[in-house]
Amino acid sequence: MKKLLTLMTVAVIMAAFSCGDGGPSGPTSGDDHEFYPLSVGNTWYYDRNGSISLNDVQIGTVSGEATIEISDTATHSEGFEVYVQDVQVSDTVTVYGQSTYMDSTFTEYLRLTDSGLYGYRHLTDTDSSFTVPFPLQAGNIWTFQQEPPTTGEILSVSESVTVPAGTFTECVEMQLIWIDSAMTVSNTADLARNVGEVRNEFVNTVGTYVTSITNSLVDYTLY
Repeated sequence: MKKLLTLMTVAVIMAAFSCGDGGPSGPTSGDDHEFYPLSVGNTWYYDRNGSISLNDVQIGTVSGEATIEISDTATHSEGFEVYVQDVQVSDTVTVYGQSTYMDSTFTEYLRLTDSGLYGYRHLTDTDSSFTVPFPLQAGNIWTFQQEPPTTGEILSVSESVTVPAGTFTECVEMQLIWIDSAMTVSNTADLARNVGEVRNEFVNTVGTYVTSITNSLVDYTLY
């Protein structure tokens, strides 16, 4: 259960903000950077709702909220600038009538360049922990991690998505999938131009045990 809860937390950011030249707001390719509006102070608020099933029978629920904030900039150990992204997740997980409260916070570091978006778990990491290469074109498939094997794919660049924050058109829909032993995890994220991630659907499958959680944008502040 502990590993499951950790994956649920990480899923908040894996699909939305994933080594190139330039600083955190350096040169970018075309207008792809508009799907990742990274400025200090930018904040996104999400509702989280989901279900837990075993053998296709629902045995639990997940409800909560998440906040993502670009709080600062920092210098990576290799000398380039990154954005500091703080994530807070609060969930109530109920299985067979027993509830567990989960409250997690963590930080990652983002770099936006002309070749794509790169994320780092630590300022000393030499390899990015996740990658979203530009250009953002439907059908693009890439691999950015071998252990566990992790791939990304742009499913569409014309999705219309309705969430509590409104209806967003011409969204980029991106799916990340990674496989670790008997576990398969996928994130399908929708990103709106000049807004960022508006929806994320996370599915964790271990045999016949499936956890599905959707993050829906409620509000956001951009600078």
